[in-house]
Amino acid sequence: MVFAILKALSRAVERDLATLESLKVNNFFLFVALLIYGALVSGVKPVSAEPFLLLLGFLLLFPLSSDPLDKIPPQRLDSWPLTRGQRLALRLASLGLSPVLWLTVSILLLTSPALALFFLGVAVGIQSLIVCGSRWAARVPAWNPQRSIPQLPGRLGGMIRNDMREMLSLLDPYLAALLAIAGSAYRLLSAHPDPSAFPILALLVALALSTYAQCLFGLDSASGVSRFRLLPLRGWQILLAKDIAFLGILWVLVLPLSPGPGMTFGFAALAIGHFPSVGRHSPQRRWRFTGGKLVFGVAQMLSGFMLGLAEYQQGVWFLAVTSATWLVSLYRCGKLWEAGR
Repeated sequence: MVFAILKALSRAVERDLATLESLKVNNFFLFVALLIYGALVSGVKPVSAEPFLLLLGFLLLFPLSSDPLDKIPPQRLDSWPLTRGQRLALRLASLGLSPVLWLTVSILLLTSPALALFFLGVAVGIQSLIVCGSRWAARVPAWNPQRSIPQLPGRLGGMIRNDMREMLSLLDPYLAALLAIAGSAYRLLSAHPDPSAFPILALLVALALSTYAQCLFGLDSASGVSRFRLLPLRGWQILLAKDIAFLGILWVLVLPLSPGPGMTFGFAALAIGHFPSVGRHSPQRRWRFTGGKLVFGVAQMLSGFMLGLAEYQQGVWFLAVTSATWLVSLYRCGKLWEAGR
């Protein structure tokens, strides 16, 4: 029976690792890949990409460092007729399925024992943080950050709140938050901060969130989408609730940096992302980075950076034009969603 359980766990771990393929169609990962490619073509070390790779690697450690046995519901595991020796063997054997162990061994073989121990220590610390945080949230539900999102007024208030909770169950907002925190720390702690750095940081924050604009229904099940169609709401209203959740989180993150360029990027990302969101269902996994489509991702990056920089250099009317384009896209894609295309 132990071998059957381990076989099922190995399939579950394999599926989890397969979801990491979403990185190759994540806009922020594409941006980092372009930085590395440009540096290699010019014949220099890709030093500029290293901080972004560290951020991505740090956030990926959260899903990778999870205990494989956590994939089995505790009630089901307790109901199986396993002896104490079998449970111990299952615990030890499951460690071999942990991606963190594989990465630690690879680092040990390719680099140095000190770096491997440091990596293992970080992974163990993250896993301890996850366990403690889960237990604390279970004991004191009021401290759960997702439950602290207030109920918003209006017909769309409940939907906006739910969409914000869905966004906060993905890794993209946390990458954006780390960038925003780093930029805010630079503003507060640097003796002479460069004013031109903050629009760029705001654009990077918006870039980190932009892939989600391609899969606004990615965390909604088929039955959830069917319930949306039964609501007495127009298609543009349902999209608007998801857009407000996206723009609200983006606004909070870019506010201490440079709101104009960041929001301009956000409106451009949504104007483009509406079309793949309503055109195809792209399921996403919680606590992973979102994955979109390459052609839309490139369009989001190019338009977002160009319009965001233009807003910073030329004036706020670029933000007005981009937001007007977003409204047109909202109405048009709302019609497409109603038609079920």
